[in-house]
Amino acid sequence: MSIRTILLHAAPDSGFNDRLAFAIGLARQTGGQLRAVYTLYPAGVPRVGRALSIYVNELVREAKEKEATLKAQFEAAVAEAGVTGVWHTVEGEVTTALRDEITFSDVTIVSETRYGTVDDELAATLPEHLALACNGPVIVVPTGKKVPGRLGKVLVAWKPSREAGHAVRFALPILALADEVEVLTVEEAKSDVAASGAKLTAYLANHGVNAKHRHVAEGPAATIIPQETQKFGADLLVMGIYSRSRLAEMILGGVTASLLVDPPAPLFVAH
Repeated sequence: MSIRTILLHAAPDSGFNDRLAFAIGLARQTGGQLRAVYTLYPAGVPRVGRALSIYVNELVREAKEKEATLKAQFEAAVAEAGVTGVWHTVEGEVTTALRDEITFSDVTIVSETRYGTVDDELAATLPEHLALACNGPVIVVPTGKKVPGRLGKVLVAWKPSREAGHAVRFALPILALADEVEVLTVEEAKSDVAASGAKLTAYLANHGVNAKHRHVAEGPAATIIPQETQKFGADLLVMGIYSRSRLAEMILGGVTASLLVDPPAPLFVAH
């Protein structure tokens, strides 16, 4: 398996420059093609009532006006980097459009945005909704932090779970290209977490991944994972994404929520 199609969320929010730079770096490293999807209808805004309909129409008008500048930036960056990229405009709502495209993509690039513009607010819920509802991996790029030009060091936050297993398998093409991979386990109620981390390290070695195992005996995972990410100097953090509820609104667990809000590095997640 290899990464050949990289789906990029294209929108005029504060995170676009960072995630575009990350996506181009990933495309150069993997040989994949970028597919930028730009949507006109805002996320999470129902067309109900005349006043709301007028507001939505204004947002759509603004989105059409902003597209030309963003598309030109994308095409210039792709040409300069020497990678292949295509731009696709969708009339529909962003979450639905990206969810449909993820099925036919190897990885999807979105941003953590929290700067308060209208475009930022419209993009803010994408990471958790896409990662929890879709059948493919999502990379959440922090806004305003250093963007790695190459994924040389990757940290895998591991525990023996279905979600973590999915994340690692999706990430295998990237892990195989990395110079160093660290499997991090944190002591918890499950006593087999350290042994499972050692098994994962051996499994990765069989796939040609240069991986080492580090086990932390005590401490909250929500604190330890960011600390170890920075200590290792990781260019990418891989982990499963967990939810406690799948009712009308999906409620995220503590570790997942904290890392999505403030990723210590680009965050590769799968559910």
